[in-house]
Parts: sequence; C-alpha cells; structure tokens
Amino acid sequence: MACISDLPFEILLKGGTPAQCEALVREKSDEMYHVPGGYTIRGVMLKGDSIPIGVKGDEIFFQYIKPCFGLFVLRLPDAADEIERLHSRFGKE
Repeated sequence: MACISDLPFEILLKGGTPAQCEALVREKSDEMYHVPGGYTIRGVMLKGDSIPIGVKGDEIFFQYIKPCFGLFVLRLPDAADEIERLHSRFGKE
C-alpha cells in the first residue's frame, strides 16, 4: 500500500465538510464519479462510503480523509492511467 505523501498532489481544500468537498470536486471537474470506500488511487486507499472523484483533462480531483486531520480535496496531475480506470469501472454521472 502506498502513502499519499508519495504522490505529487496539490491540496485545494483542507478541513472541509463532505458537502464542501463534493461541491469543490464538482466545480473543478468536467466529469464526476462516486467510488466506494476502499477504492485505490495509485495504491492509496480512499476511506468513506461514496467518495467523489472528478476529472478534467489529465488530472483528477478527489476527497481524501486523513485520520486525525479531517477531509481534504486533492488535485493529482498527470493521472491519465487513473482516468482510464475510472472510465472502465464506473459510468459518468
């Protein structure tokens, strides 16, 4: 299992509510998906029930729960591999 710190992410929001995180992911994205808890992005497991992931170009935006720190929205650039996996596993909303 990978660590989130190993990814080249940018923090767009920290300490948000679930509604704020989803709204920001939706705002930044052209495509929106909801994945189940346990879904992994480059080996990093996402926690929660229905995690919003957005796609724009070759980057993804997603909600991340960091224990003891709360909810974040992260941007991951150069994520064409993850976008392809999302397209193949989930339908667009």
